[in-house]
Amino acid sequence: MESLPINDLIALHYETLSPQLKIAADHVVGHHDDVASRSLRSIAASSNLNPPTFSRLARALGLASYEEMRELCRNEIKYRSISFAEKAGALQSEIALDGGTEGQTPFALRQSASAIRNIDQFANDLDINRLRTVADQLVESERVFLAGSMASVGFIQYFGYLATLAFDNWFIAGMDGITPTTMLTGVCETDSVIVIMKNPYAKRSVDAAQMAHESGAFVVVISDSIACPAIRFATHYFIVPTDSPQFFSSYMATLLLLESLMGMVIRRSGQKVHDRLREVETNNHRLGEYWQVTQATSNRE
Repeated sequence: MESLPINDLIALHYETLSPQLKIAADHVVGHHDDVASRSLRSIAASSNLNPPTFSRLARALGLASYEEMRELCRNEIKYRSISFAEKAGALQSEIALDGGTEGQTPFALRQSASAIRNIDQFANDLDINRLRTVADQLVESERVFLAGSMASVGFIQYFGYLATLAFDNWFIAGMDGITPTTMLTGVCETDSVIVIMKNPYAKRSVDAAQMAHESGAFVVVISDSIACPAIRFATHYFIVPTDSPQFFSSYMATLLLLESLMGMVIRRSGQKVHDRLREVETNNHRLGEYWQVTQATSNRE
């Protein structure tokens, strides 16, 4: 267990932690640098928890001591510093709008700044090796199913639309009134299932992840928190930041992940996919799916 990254180790045990230990775990996930460099007493003070809570957390994670947990946090920092140069899309600047009120800073600018911060955090925290592993597995899968509920439905549909242009073995679970769990009946170890879910978490999405996991499928969960109840069923997972100045969660970083993943899968899929994309575009032109300039001219006449 000690060889697992600290976030993966916490995700593996999260559902079994007490409420107090979950608070401590959330603090560790969000403050690798502090845990790695500051004293236990200082970490406890900044989190409003007692020092023994973090020692109990370490033991609950299967570690021998708090110092082992600190070492895992140090390893995480080393990994980020080594791999940062590879992390495509990482932003090099920040938009500073801190301290502005709604009257001083237009909402659209505050929303934009929030989205940029989410993308910046996503790019810095992204595990490139994990993303490559997922892309490789999706290429090798006999079938790929996409599942999402509530606000995530639209993004699953967008991801599915991109996929169906390039592949004939990708499917959206839950379309046409069929529940995701119904469509996932018969899924097996040669298949992959991608589930997108954000807080508040949809029960049917958790059920879909559990069903796919129990069937032996390769399960990818994309969520906003390590506390997501479906993560324990994931073969691999991605946590994407969703902060927003409004009530609704932001999906900007999620879109970046989906589009990056699709691009990686297409690049790995060979000439057959390129030929299919060319054929799809040709058929769309032939069937008049695209608006033509000549049509607009004819209508004006």
